[in-house]
Amino acid sequence: MLIIALDGWTDAGMASTGAVSYIKEKLSSELLLALDDQDYFDLLRQRPIIVLDEHGERDFIWPSIELFGPGPKSEVQQKDLSLYFLTGQEPALQWQFLITELLEIIEDRDIQSVIMLGSLAAETPHSRQIKIYKNSQTASVRNALGIERSNYDGRAGFISVLGHAIEKAGIPTISIWAQVPHYVASMPSPKAALALVNDLEIMLGFTVDHKEILESAFEWERSVDTFAEGDEDLLNYIAGLERSRDEAEAEEMTTDQLALEFEKFLRQNEGEAGPPQS
Repeated sequence: MLIIALDGWTDAGMASTGAVSYIKEKLSSELLLALDDQDYFDLLRQRPIIVLDEHGERDFIWPSIELFGPGPKSEVQQKDLSLYFLTGQEPALQWQFLITELLEIIEDRDIQSVIMLGSLAAETPHSRQIKIYKNSQTASVRNALGIERSNYDGRAGFISVLGHAIEKAGIPTISIWAQVPHYVASMPSPKAALALVNDLEIMLGFTVDHKEILESAFEWERSVDTFAEGDEDLLNYIAGLERSRDEAEAEEMTTDQLALEFEKFLRQNEGEAGPPQS
């Protein structure tokens, strides 16, 4: 199983890359290879980062895409599950060439299925549960999970183009998206990252320690509360989002309850009806 999350246009609040970073660290995943060909990146927009080592010597971290996978210390509760992670910066150039290279890597590693993570800025309150959406272009995945095909029509990020190529290569894919409050989408959102971590755990049947990311999510929510306290317009706006969310969830709950009652009625009356009338 390969999980993909790239920093860039499809990573609001750095939620998807944050989720992958947290999981691979907790599972002690090993760095297997790095794609740092500078032909893939626009260095005027994706600039290298200066770092100092323990001796004060200067070095640079260049933009790259990295593949992590099972190593000697990796731990996954499911013995038949090997998790790989592809993460790094979204490429700016030569997408088709990079996709060809990534497809070769996927084939070499015998990847059987791919999960693409993303996060988007949305009109949602930070004080409520993070919404997660799934879609898939693979019919078998949609049938197994009860999800829909994406009907999005518009500009695409690299991860969508890569997912399309993977699907055409015959490998099933699923996209999982987290909603990040748009008014704080430019800052890291550990609460959204945690929501993605939880969803992956449930879907794939593994667990990691949540202590650190839970603490970060709690601190993030409190910091947004503090940020909003001095802005009456923002407070009113957030209150409106909360009302809309609560009303929508109440309506969904009522609809679900009606469906359950109807199913119960059908079960109770099963076999009681007489023969069909001509």
